[in-house]
Amino acid sequence: MRFPQAIILLSFSAVLLTLQTAGQAQAEIKWIDLALKGGGSVKASLGIIGSEKRPAIIFNHGTGVRHFGNAVQTRQGNMDVTDYVKALNKAGYHAIAPLRQRHRNAAYVEHGGTVGSGREWDEVVEEGIDVSASALAYLSKRTEVDTARIAIMGYSEGGNVTLWSSLRQSGYRAVVLLAPAALSSSPTYNLRSAASQDNLAPLSAPVFLAVGSDDIRPIRRITSRRLVPNLKQLGTTIEAHTNYPGGHAWFYEPQEELMKDVLPFLAKYLK
Repeated sequence: MRFPQAIILLSFSAVLLTLQTAGQAQAEIKWIDLALKGGGSVKASLGIIGSEKRPAIIFNHGTGVRHFGNAVQTRQGNMDVTDYVKALNKAGYHAIAPLRQRHRNAAYVEHGGTVGSGREWDEVVEEGIDVSASALAYLSKRTEVDTARIAIMGYSEGGNVTLWSSLRQSGYRAVVLLAPAALSSSPTYNLRSAASQDNLAPLSAPVFLAVGSDDIRPIRRITSRRLVPNLKQLGTTIEAHTNYPGGHAWFYEPQEELMKDVLPFLAKYLK
């Protein structure tokens, strides 16, 4: 008996889809109130994949989300932190992406420059460090999370927050920096200061650095001349990819070209 070719192809596709999805739990993504250690709370996008113990990742967003809000259309693009949560869930990781709000209407970027005092920008990063610590504490209490395999990841301002958090807190198995902002307006927490050997010395976790080929000049300069060389001199594992296509806003979404590098890095150090 002969079967039409279309039926055979459809049957084959169904079998292939079944094989690809077999054994994979569906991620449940929801918004939660993340309690902060210093009091108060922030909203966070949380993606938990079933009840199986898995590694987990904290994602820190950039200034645009803090200033305009999540998934709000801006001139540079539309960043939705849940996109990163979904991409990490798809790769088999639990993920959380808190929404920071400190000085959202006082310290921000406008017309290529920054608005806000040095103290306000310092407090922006200090809140970020507190939020990262609170997310780490939250994940550590979840029975689905393997507490020995938690990574921290961030973009732009969130990349700066991620770096400072990894310098001030223990417990991160890997660190992913996506175009970390120079934050020259912050006297204490600028990228140049973070990239000094004295500040980098406590960092033992391997680092993944991503920068666009047309990224903001101070980011390219500080990461290439200070951050990467100092990490190498300290013997810290650093994997640097500094020529992704596009500028700073290219990292608004978990681009396929980016994730094909990030995911093997995470798999290597969160195994």
